[in-house]
Amino acid sequence: MTADLTLSRLDLSLAVREALALFLGEREAARPQDGMTLLAEAADRGDGEAANLMATLCASGGAASPDWPAALDYLQLAAELGSASAQGQLTVLADGPSWSARRGAFDLGAWLTPPPRQILCERPRVRACANFVPPAMCDWLVDRARGRLSPAATLEGDEGEARLTSNRTNSHFAFDLISADCILALVRQRISNLLTLPIIAMEPPQIFHYAPGQEFKPHVDYLHRPDRPLDGETHPGDRIATFLVYLNANFEGGETWFPRANLKVKVSKGDGLYFANVDADGAPDPQSLHAGLAPLNGEKWLLSQWIHDRPFGR
Repeated sequence: MTADLTLSRLDLSLAVREALALFLGEREAARPQDGMTLLAEAADRGDGEAANLMATLCASGGAASPDWPAALDYLQLAAELGSASAQGQLTVLADGPSWSARRGAFDLGAWLTPPPRQILCERPRVRACANFVPPAMCDWLVDRARGRLSPAATLEGDEGEARLTSNRTNSHFAFDLISADCILALVRQRISNLLTLPIIAMEPPQIFHYAPGQEFKPHVDYLHRPDRPLDGETHPGDRIATFLVYLNANFEGGETWFPRANLKVKVSKGDGLYFANVDADGAPDPQSLHAGLAPLNGEKWLLSQWIHDRPFGR
């Protein structure tokens, strides 16, 4: 496929699929800028799916850094073109009599201003942020994952392979670049601004779900092992921080437990909790051992974001 591919040779649905193939490098080396150019042309010609994808890619940094004005413009266009996803996202973001009014009413500057934090523990370093995400956004993220869950694995063995074990019985849904949306990108941007850590160092975010009795027994999130080099080739850097957003609160039990610090944390819907997996010198911190305790009744939903010490890749 040549770089001068235009929509004169494709219908809009084919154009969207071809744009994604170019962006992701499905048949050849990835050409994200060419993919975005083709996707933008499809959006300009009236394809709501293309406009919604452009909003996501602009918000996520697609081929460069996040472009929030462009993302919100494309989100409005997608809503006006009938995209149910874009309409739902704008409804979550703001009230208004029209899609343009909702887009205009959303205060991006206020959203990107880091909220205050509360110190819960210094070893490990654990912090909480009240009202980090509004309830409607929490509900949106839960709905994105509902019906798409699979058993959650853990990284084990010398090669860090993902395996199903009795240590972890909850389920999860992992977003990729295309299954994401502007709501998720806004949450990641807010995390980045709060922690002053770059989005490019973040793993793909996940939604965790715990049914009654399901748990994640005590474990650490850092990956480094003394006998393995941390050179970017055999090891994808290390997880220096973990950020959790509590997406609901209508359950009993289900605390996040730090056994070595004698700390159990249960916060409210929309609150954030984050902790360092390394000490002040950047070395893996065994004190960060933690567990996701089982809810006694009701379901527990979390957004989990692991953050590395270097760019994690697309």
